[in-house]
Amino acid sequence: MFSKSQLALVIGAVLSTPLAYAETETSTTDEHMVVTGRDYGYKADTNSTAMRMEATQLETPGQVTVIDEQLIDEQRASTLGEVLKNDSSISEGSKSTNRERFYLRGFELESKSGFLRDGVQHWSHYRQPIELLERVEVVKGPAGLLYGQSTPGGLINMISKKPTYETQVTISQDIGSNHYTRSMADVSGALNEDKTLRARVILSQENQDSWRTRFDGTDVETERTVGGLFVDYDINEDIMLSAHYDRTNELGDLDNGSKVDTTTGEVIDPNTVKDQNWAKTDNDVANYGVGLTANLTDSWFVKTGISRQFYERQRTESDIHLDKNKTGDTFYKSSDRHDEWTFDTAYVDFTGDVDVLGMNHRLLVGANGLHYDYKMLYDSVESCKNASPDTCSDGFNRPSDLSYKNDTEVAHSKSQHYGIYLQDLVTFNESWQVLAGVRFAVDKTEDSKGKQEDYTNILPKLGVIYHPADNGSIYAVYSESFEPIATIDNPTDINNGNEQDPAKGKLYEMGSKWELLDNSLYVSGALFHIIQSNMQVTEDINGGSNTVTAQVGEQIHTGLELAATGYVTEAFSLSASTTLLDAKYDNDPALEGKTPADVPEFSASIWSQYDFSNGTGINLGVYHVGERYGDSNNEFKKDAYTRVDMGVSHTIKYDENLDFVARFNVENLLDTDYLAGGSASGVVVGEGRNYMATLQVKY
Repeated sequence: MFSKSQLALVIGAVLSTPLAYAETETSTTDEHMVVTGRDYGYKADTNSTAMRMEATQLETPGQVTVIDEQLIDEQRASTLGEVLKNDSSISEGSKSTNRERFYLRGFELESKSGFLRDGVQHWSHYRQPIELLERVEVVKGPAGLLYGQSTPGGLINMISKKPTYETQVTISQDIGSNHYTRSMADVSGALNEDKTLRARVILSQENQDSWRTRFDGTDVETERTVGGLFVDYDINEDIMLSAHYDRTNELGDLDNGSKVDTTTGEVIDPNTVKDQNWAKTDNDVANYGVGLTANLTDSWFVKTGISRQFYERQRTESDIHLDKNKTGDTFYKSSDRHDEWTFDTAYVDFTGDVDVLGMNHRLLVGANGLHYDYKMLYDSVESCKNASPDTCSDGFNRPSDLSYKNDTEVAHSKSQHYGIYLQDLVTFNESWQVLAGVRFAVDKTEDSKGKQEDYTNILPKLGVIYHPADNGSIYAVYSESFEPIATIDNPTDINNGNEQDPAKGKLYEMGSKWELLDNSLYVSGALFHIIQSNMQVTEDINGGSNTVTAQVGEQIHTGLELAATGYVTEAFSLSASTTLLDAKYDNDPALEGKTPADVPEFSASIWSQYDFSNGTGINLGVYHVGERYGDSNNEFKKDAYTRVDMGVSHTIKYDENLDFVARFNVENLLDTDYLAGGSASGVVVGEGRNYMATLQVKY
């Protein structure tokens, strides 16, 4: 518990200004004031996602990037994109409708199948609450064996913070450019004397204005509230019950990006938001569930859980569209919609450690399932032909002009996904290991018209690991993924009504991993080749009066990745990665040889810290994104750019329990002009130089 003097210090520090903090920093006469440095490393020895159990990086046949809480804290990240910029194999997509989109190894991460939360499927259709996370794991390559429906590029697993045995309190205040503020409190510890009941509470309130201004001169504002409760209870020495509940509410004005003149490549009014001042999105997301972990014997364990994610969104939108007849005219379209998504997940995993015939087997036998339900109400109005936003005479059909047509559902779709899986990591000796596994998956979908489809898939994975030394490994791995494709629904297509096979992803990869400098620096590299097949290709026939759709298209991505994380010296630590990627469409007359949108050939990222002995640390980040196309037809190209970020921190250790940390971060230090993700109809214009000051109190 806090003593009265310590509690007063915490409250006073949060309420004080940076100037008041500076005055405290110079009070060297206080006998309690001891200035010390802090340790930063970024290096993670294990991951929990790639094999669905805790495994070292050296015994994992594949690439896994772990972005830990320390790095997230140093960068003061508040969005998933700000976290994932530290992995060069991930590129940004569009941010239209106020959500983030990403590409991993050149393949788009779908909201439904590209993200996990604590190892279970997560509907990532909103800005993720980074405040609740202790780390983010990026698993590269198809992950169908353990997670079923997934993208060929890989998965993002967001791992929540856990309750602690000892009392921990962190309170922070961020103040930044564009009226940015974020207040956070994170309190964790045991609730009883024997520490069998532990809990963690996290609260955050964030407000910000966009650096861009709306065409009518008004600000574009966003406010977000995040709350989370995590509880662990030790029923006995062998069984632990866990429960969690978190909620995120975000109300934001829409900014769907800037238009680009594809003939000149110039951005049209890069500092101006064209969306109307009533165009908003209101997201309300709740996640809750329970889990159980038990030791069955000395060598067998079980972990199981059920959870629900309920996401409700109200979005009112305004945008400029080309005339339907493609005459060159434009019109405005205002729409109002209400969406509800429900994700119900359940899983059970049995893991065991067994020795048979002189070989060790780390076995995983499990099953998981997902029920998905989506409902939508929608209405829209078109108006103001060839008018500019500020001259639309009828007020551009404000939301009061819209209705839901007596609340009739426009869309209601459902799907169910089940799988059972078996995985075995066999250790033959100190030098050789083999990972083998197979999944049997059943997927059922039902669209808004009541059309039902069933899929079954058998998904294998095989990896071989050679350890030439205790601190290194060389591996080769093959794995698969799949994504269902809807039945053809086009009356003019000669294959209308035909069911489609799932898109299949196949990975061939070789790589190596090493622990260097007395295991303080982790380095890795990989060569990979991914083929996604069964992609739909549509061609015009009969003079354009009909089309024919066939599943003959492919995407072929070949690349090289290099990464390093950890300490280079006792004072200097870094997290760095670089990716070379050749991504092309194949066997598609319209896209043959072209590159998918927002996929650069070369990208690199580095974040580093140098610690001085007086408690001061300096951060330097450099992020390079190469040239990439803004569309699949490769008609619009975005220039390469290099962005430099910088930060400085200072830590004062009041006593053995209480730390004060002050941070000052500058993003885009050199004020570089650049374009991030998005197409010519809505590209993200990179923000110029901006700042953030932070005061943290850690107990």
